[in-house]
Amino acid sequence: MALGLTVPSAHSFQYLIPYAIMAMLWLAFLDIRPMGLRRQHAYLLAANWGVGLLAWAVLLPFNRQLAFAGLLIGLTPTATASAVVTGMLGGRVEFVAGSILLTNVTAGLLLPVALPFLMGSHFPMQTAPFLKQTVCIVLGPLAVAQCLRVGAPAWTKSILRFRNFSFYLWLAVLFLVTANAGHFMRTQWHAGGNMLQIAQIALIAVVLCAVNFGLGWKLGGAAFGRETSQSLGQKNTILTIWIALTYVNPIVALGPTFYVLCHNTYNAWQLARYQPLGAAQNSLPSTS
Repeated sequence: MALGLTVPSAHSFQYLIPYAIMAMLWLAFLDIRPMGLRRQHAYLLAANWGVGLLAWAVLLPFNRQLAFAGLLIGLTPTATASAVVTGMLGGRVEFVAGSILLTNVTAGLLLPVALPFLMGSHFPMQTAPFLKQTVCIVLGPLAVAQCLRVGAPAWTKSILRFRNFSFYLWLAVLFLVTANAGHFMRTQWHAGGNMLQIAQIALIAVVLCAVNFGLGWKLGGAAFGRETSQSLGQKNTILTIWIALTYVNPIVALGPTFYVLCHNTYNAWQLARYQPLGAAQNSLPSTS
């Protein structure tokens, strides 16, 4: 993350992020069996929208820009890379895969309707970009991995010997994401943005990050605490950064941009706490 922030020019390679995530998910999905939706998924979806709407309602009387930033952070669906991080932490990847599909498909269907209403605008938002991202990045690797697992178990077993490679892919994605965030923040600073407002948006991102991960642990309970926490806390911020830049303004886009730094900092702390970095590189926990 530090390297990404100090080399913002690397943001030009951000087009590689989806392919790296697809490779990580494919390796993770090779070792799982499909899991149906649980009641914790319903709690997760309700919290995903509840946190965003509550942040918007609380902040709107003070500042519309801050309210929009909090709204977009809260409504951001589960990150596609969250399944990989959950696997590294010894959690159940199949639960998080369900969370990714549920929250991203729901966002694709509801955000084009909800955001214009909440923001008092009438701009047209298309559902297709959301659903296309979910299908290509999540369902594609899942389908290929499950076909290989069922049809060629010997090949699957051989490939799984290289599952540790996903850790290095995650580091590469983290570098590119933070480089993109660093480039974006520097652009805003150079544009002479309101420093107080930027600091307030950063604080909102920190608070909402803590709320999401903490609330996720509570909602998941003893059975799925880690998985629900990761599903609610680790967010697909690339999606809402695009929404803010396309339909609102760059200042609001700083909300999910700061959140990138927050949730990845917490992920790094979790991994370091789970086991030493050297051990994580040499022997990642099973995702089964």
